[in-house]
Amino acid sequence: MDFRAGGSFTQKMQIAANGGTCEFLFTGTYDEIVEPERIVYRANFGPVVTRVIVEFFEQGEGTKVVLTHEGCPDDFFRQSVSQGTCESLDKLDSLLVLEGLPI
Repeated sequence: MDFRAGGSFTQKMQIAANGGTCEFLFTGTYDEIVEPERIVYRANFGPVVTRVIVEFFEQGEGTKVVLTHEGCPDDFFRQSVSQGTCESLDKLDSLLVLEGLPI
């Protein structure tokens, strides 16, 4: 991962599918990184490239994260991305709990 504007990354994801798991890779390129406010990147899923905006908002002692995907071509793709995002955030919660960090 090259975490800078113009830098790129590859991400491997596993999502629940048909009683098992499905694994896939996608790549991305960072367009904008404004600490501590937002990260904007293009996610390349092969035939589809979406723009992803991740925004961070202080809320008391925590942080609210708002993730927006732009350019999803249809409902199936949108639902798959939503499922993968939710499952990833659930896994992050589990890792933070293991490390004793607040969620």
